[in-house]
Amino acid sequence: MRTTHSARSASAREGWPQAVSFVIALALVAMLIAALLPRPHDGRLASILLISVLFALAVAIALHARFLFLARREQRQTTSTLDATEREFQSIFDSTLDAILIIDDRGICLEANPAAIALLGTARPELLGHAIHSFFSRANEGAWRRLACGESGHGEMQLVRRTRETIFVEYTVQANYLPGRHVAVLRDVSQKFQDQAALRESDERFRQMAGNILEVFWMIDVATRHVIYVNPAFEAVTGRSCETLSDNPTSYQELFHPEDRVRVLTRLEEAFQTGQFDEEFRIIRPDHATRWISVRGFPVRDATGSVRRLVGTAQDITARKSAEDQMARNLALAESARAEADAFRKTTLALTQNLSMDNVLDTILQSLLKLVPCESARVLLLETPSRLFLAREVQHYESIRRPPRSPETWDAIESGVLLHALSSKTSLLLSDTGQENDWGMFKGNSHFRSWLCVPLVASQKVLGLLSLGDTRVHALSQEHLRLAKSLAIPAAVAIQNARLFERAEIYGAELEQRLDDLVQTQNALRHAETSRTLSEERFTKVFQTSPIAFSITTVEEGVFIDVNEAFERRYGYTRGELLGRTVFDIRIWDDSGERVRILQEIREQGRLRNRVTRFRKSSGEIVDTFYSVDLIELDGRECFLAVSEDLPEPPELQLPLARRFEINS
Repeated sequence: MRTTHSARSASAREGWPQAVSFVIALALVAMLIAALLPRPHDGRLASILLISVLFALAVAIALHARFLFLARREQRQTTSTLDATEREFQSIFDSTLDAILIIDDRGICLEANPAAIALLGTARPELLGHAIHSFFSRANEGAWRRLACGESGHGEMQLVRRTRETIFVEYTVQANYLPGRHVAVLRDVSQKFQDQAALRESDERFRQMAGNILEVFWMIDVATRHVIYVNPAFEAVTGRSCETLSDNPTSYQELFHPEDRVRVLTRLEEAFQTGQFDEEFRIIRPDHATRWISVRGFPVRDATGSVRRLVGTAQDITARKSAEDQMARNLALAESARAEADAFRKTTLALTQNLSMDNVLDTILQSLLKLVPCESARVLLLETPSRLFLAREVQHYESIRRPPRSPETWDAIESGVLLHALSSKTSLLLSDTGQENDWGMFKGNSHFRSWLCVPLVASQKVLGLLSLGDTRVHALSQEHLRLAKSLAIPAAVAIQNARLFERAEIYGAELEQRLDDLVQTQNALRHAETSRTLSEERFTKVFQTSPIAFSITTVEEGVFIDVNEAFERRYGYTRGELLGRTVFDIRIWDDSGERVRILQEIREQGRLRNRVTRFRKSSGEIVDTFYSVDLIELDGRECFLAVSEDLPEPPELQLPLARRFEINS
């Protein structure tokens, strides 16, 4: 708008002088014509011409006045425009963020905006009218000379503020925008220089860190799948130089183990989309060594959020993997040992809970098959020093089957392996029976290609053999032999205890019959209370003449009321030595606490039958005894009527049998 108005004003200023000049020219022409033409006699024409000239002059004067009015108004408008422009320039000059200096040819500062004063750290009076070379450092003398010579240009230089603080500025110089006047625009770029220095320092720290850490730091371009950076640790981990990736940026894929390559490449392609990669896999070094590495990757995204690069680390975890494998093996061994111990514990518990021979043999084979899987498992027991019979067997993982009434038998004299096992009491493992010359003599077992046996030994006596067979060569190992030997120890004891238990049941039945006879006698005595004297004599006769040791003691104190002759003979005491004394005085019980337990059992069950108990004779000898007790009332006192009898077994079997009954009790 201001430009259009100025153009119109300029046109008006040029039009008015032309119009005035034209009118004046017309007036002069009219006067010249009037002077040259012959004068008429009448003055009418002259008057007309004079009037015309005067009118023209009046018009010219009016036009000139109009011109002067318009020129004055235009001058006021021009002055106003110049003032506004000056104010706008001054406002821009004062408020711009860049420092602006106006200097002359001598380098004297003629004008400076507030930004320049703040940039140089000085006051306005100290800057205006003074040379600015004092703000230039020695390193920028060349820039000062170029500025003083009035050379235009652009660049960066270092300035020193009044506070002696050094700053970096970016400058632009326009020389001679007016003759002898130069304008310099300065911008503080110290922060940029600091950022660049920090970036260089950060880059140097990164390179120092990347060059010294043991982990591989890598960077892959997602678009090309090329490795664009790896640190020197790459060479130590992979055995390849970093130059191989420069020559072939995708050669890293050749490192992947063939069994892991498909999985790793698939996960890597997914990571190019998601930006997340976390895998453990194997690589093959040039020396054909296999190494385990753990690789983690993270995304570097662009402004649109797309994954531009994938960066991460790779760590050699071969040692950790080896430790984990060793730990897994140790845990497996520990678990195997725990399972083995648990199986032995359960087997031992089962063998002591039920002492019947059928249960013992079934339990042995069940436990044996859990520890040693095979096609055939047998228990062979001795019936003579060299003759074995089949007591139990399992074949082809079938249920345990008991042998027929006439079980299969073997004579060890006819088989070298059986004879050797029985005579030496040592275990045998034949991984390949085909290499044994006399294996065919072992009837019923010739089809086995792998076989082992373990003697069942208890109290230094061989009871039989545990026999395991398989039709596969090397199916049985030393570990299987060790497990079978471990199980053979409790198995032999259980078989021995089962035999003792069977014999104890027989003798227990006989004692039960004798006790029944004694009970009948007692019942008869109760029914004959009216003839007490006769009954007492009869009881005394039975009591005294019985070949079985009888004793009567008070329940609570254990005072001997009476004993028979068989008791005196058995324990070496006379009747006079015992009457009136307690069982605790003569220490007849090997374990005094056992009498308390027996008393509690009698209180609960009313009687005691066939308990194997240890008593001490007068000589101090300990004897194992079948002990049975009934409660009777004598002279108003509650008493024990006890029967004791020697065990009918040899001494070497008495102790295990006694211990077994102690366990059952």
